[in-house]
Amino acid sequence: MTVGDTIAIDAGTGAETRKIASIGTAAGGNTTLWQPLPDGPVITVPAGSTNVPVTSVAGFVVGEKIALGYGATFPSVAGQTQNLERYEVATVIAIGKPGTQAFLAADARAGATNIKVTNVTNISTGDKIRLDIDSVGHGIETVTVTSVGTAASRGRGAGPGAGAVPDQGTGLDLAAPLKFNHAANMPFSVRGTGISFRPATAFAHSSNEPVQPLGTGITVDKALARAHAIDAVVRDTVVTTAGYQGAVAPNLWFGGPALTNAGAMVLRDAAGLVVDSLNYGGLVDPWVSEGYQAASGTGQSGCRVSAPSTNAGRGGGGGAPPAPAAPQPDRSAGRFPDGRDTDGNCTDFLVPPATTLSSSSAAGSTNIKVASVADFTAGQTITVDSGASGETAAVATVGTAGGTAMGAATAVGATVVPVVTAAGFSAGQTITIDSGVNAETAMVVSTTGGGRGGGGGTITITTPLKFAHAAGAQVSGSGITLTAALTRAHAAGTQVSSDAPTPGAPNKYASPSGRR
Repeated sequence: MTVGDTIAIDAGTGAETRKIASIGTAAGGNTTLWQPLPDGPVITVPAGSTNVPVTSVAGFVVGEKIALGYGATFPSVAGQTQNLERYEVATVIAIGKPGTQAFLAADARAGATNIKVTNVTNISTGDKIRLDIDSVGHGIETVTVTSVGTAASRGRGAGPGAGAVPDQGTGLDLAAPLKFNHAANMPFSVRGTGISFRPATAFAHSSNEPVQPLGTGITVDKALARAHAIDAVVRDTVVTTAGYQGAVAPNLWFGGPALTNAGAMVLRDAAGLVVDSLNYGGLVDPWVSEGYQAASGTGQSGCRVSAPSTNAGRGGGGGAPPAPAAPQPDRSAGRFPDGRDTDGNCTDFLVPPATTLSSSSAAGSTNIKVASVADFTAGQTITVDSGASGETAAVATVGTAGGTAMGAATAVGATVVPVVTAAGFSAGQTITIDSGVNAETAMVVSTTGGGRGGGGGTITITTPLKFAHAAGAQVSGSGITLTAALTRAHAAGTQVSSDAPTPGAPNKYASPSGRR
């Protein structure tokens, strides 16, 4: 966005437009109202509070706004008499320390005034420590820190079962002797000093509710004429590099919440009853999540339609990624066949294939080398590149993946081929090495160096090389052959996708079995 741009705030009859007068900072990611684990109590901050304990203080700035709560304006289950989720905004006046959770590094005996711990980060003199879990023969006790020393150094890791403690550190001194014996690896927690704000909260807030730094936002040229709900869309029509850019105008714009790796999108009827839902990540609210949510098997965690990304295939089960991946343009999960609804997110949706060029492609090429050929089929129309550089082509045949270059000169008789990267190649695959009179084929036995660590890789082949090959010579799978030549050059890493979204028209996805 740029100063002077006209932005549309909200959609439909409630929309209004303003010009951007100045641009500040965007809102940061949510942290949560802190809860000590594994058995720590849910902390409820009552209405009238001016401070909340938090899991992280990253992104918060004194003088800027803080948001507390979910911001839901409609109950998840029709018929509820009141909203269960309260949202409010205040101004940050002080930033303290987040809550800390760690473990005892050594047994602590009753009467001791010092404990050895695995972490002293964010612990200060005067802090109250909640020590241990409620057990037979003794219970939780709360002690006050009088001096902060050093943390223990473990042989492996920093949690329960992490091995020997070669250096127990100087630990934490306490104001009073312990009342109970506490075993090594028992948890302790420190609430931290949290974030202070004004005005005081109008509602109570509990552990694990979102707490968000709102940044300084956008200043517009004149005051808004209407009120707008949280997650109302804000659009800058001048921007063509982000957001939906299709030729068909959408029926509805979504400003949020962001579709990342947890939650559901809900469709209600006129009475507010849930009639359909799409689970786009891990289970958040069982009342609005459709279908079976406990798919069995290694890495399975229920039915979902994940936002398409570089590491996501077709919609359905599978473990959630460790972090949400960046969405790819021109790729969309859709019901297939169009309109299919069996109340099963595992089976109703299809994501069209997408990959990247593993080697650059010149204008006039009729074959492209790609990182993956999964789910591409003959007859599909694919799009190579995007924006002004994009072009479409029809697939004639689908071969094998991989495209790289020799990492060093290789002599006749070699069976280990050094390459820039072995990503995309697999055992049993036939590859082509070099071009022209020096071209030869070989079968892959194994590969190394296909990950993200860099440093090149190797491809071991079944038979010795017949020719010598110079560093930089192409090594590739058979790739995807096109029915007509490309009209533009495209760099390695360029996106290749199929079946772009068709809003306002039936989905035109192609499945591996050839169904459309």
